[in-house]
Amino acid sequence: MDVNTLSPWCANARGASLIRPRGRARVFVFAILVVLAWVGPAGATMPSAPVEVSLEFGGTVAVGTDVAVTLQARPLVDTERLSLSITLPDGIDLIAGEARWEGPARSGERRTLTVTIRPQVAEPRVIQGAAVLGFPDGTTLGAARSLALPLGNRSKPTLPLPPPKKTKTGESVIEYRDAP
Repeated sequence: MDVNTLSPWCANARGASLIRPRGRARVFVFAILVVLAWVGPAGATMPSAPVEVSLEFGGTVAVGTDVAVTLQARPLVDTERLSLSITLPDGIDLIAGEARWEGPARSGERRTLTVTIRPQVAEPRVIQGAAVLGFPDGTTLGAARSLALPLGNRSKPTLPLPPPKKTKTGESVIEYRDAP
């Protein structure tokens, strides 16, 4: 067989390198490389833990009022160890319930961890809930959710200004004085 009749993708007569594609083949190879570069890491999705997790309130959230927080996890695989935990920030008191649970779980079986909390400050806070699957080989996979407590004012504080004064011509004037 003559080297000139070989496909452009075959090795040359010495077998050392590939023959370069020409014409349409070159355009086709370029198009494939562009698509692969464009899709690459940006088109890839991050793998997720085989567990569905939700974290929600069981009532209205207000300072000084008790409210239930529920973390639910449903593993998608059998596991010998499923760990559930709810992490409370400063200013949030744990009134009832345990913030951690651990035990075995079967695929599709829903596990629930409920605590009662009482917010003590009127400031935005975030509660974290996590579910971690543990396997016999030491591998752990987990998923977490956050729940923002709708407390306090999230905007910048405004300075208290004195009421505007009027001049004899009716213009408003704001007067600033240094503190004594």
